[in-house]
Amino acid sequence: MCKAMNRSLVAVLLGGFGQDGGQAQEDSEYVGVTSAGPEEAALVLEGARDVIIVPGYGLAVAQAQHAVKELAGELQKRGAQVRYCIHPVAGRMPGHMNVL
Repeated sequence: MCKAMNRSLVAVLLGGFGQDGGQAQEDSEYVGVTSAGPEEAALVLEGARDVIIVPGYGLAVAQAQHAVKELAGELQKRGAQVRYCIHPVAGRMPGHMNVL
């Protein structure tokens, strides 16, 4: 697991020890992030023939599992191959994916 995370065992075990929780600053700004709505996503996926879905923490928090399944079904009806890619250490650290 440490190899997949590119971290040492000590860094994994003590990585968050003694920190305040990492509250984001209110004036922080995301750089290089482009927002897209459902219409833009539909236009991008309309011609897709091979789609890889990478579920993560955001999908779990949003409880969007059913929406992703419906999206995959629609893509498959249109002839697209839909695959899922899972990170090798996703959900293996205590509390990492506790929302599932």
